[in-house]
Amino acid sequence: MARLKAALGYIAAVWSSVIMLATMPAIMLLSEPLLKATGLTQADKYTGGPVAQTLDHGGYQTQVHKASFQALLGESQEGFIQVNWAPRGGPPPRLEEEVDANGDGQADLRLEVDTAAPSAALTPYVAWAVGIEGPYQLKDSLMVRVLLENPRR
Repeated sequence: MARLKAALGYIAAVWSSVIMLATMPAIMLLSEPLLKATGLTQADKYTGGPVAQTLDHGGYQTQVHKASFQALLGESQEGFIQVNWAPRGGPPPRLEEEVDANGDGQADLRLEVDTAAPSAALTPYVAWAVGIEGPYQLKDSLMVRVLLENPRR
């Protein structure tokens, strides 16, 4: 009886390994449809959130994302707004952009970006724009994140 239990255990282990190895290549193919079917999305912390405004400057575009104060529950005290310039080779050597972070029609901050260095400077027009991260060279764009304090908290 002990030999039968051991043999069945080994058979189950081998079949589990075969099933696992067979499904590994399909994980990448099945993950996107599964996420779409469940309605899950990537966190704004990683993607910058949805694009709120696109400004076309001819050779390049400025994409201003919605302000993100995402937390596990509710909203965080600190957040950010992400600004992308695409394509990466398109922007001029020096960018100056006024950004409406809260969508009220008035500029809340001014970004000055040296794309050659790369370096960035922030001139806030509101008290809740507190800092800047970046610029970062992405695969197809240049990106900065403006750090914000949550004005609703």
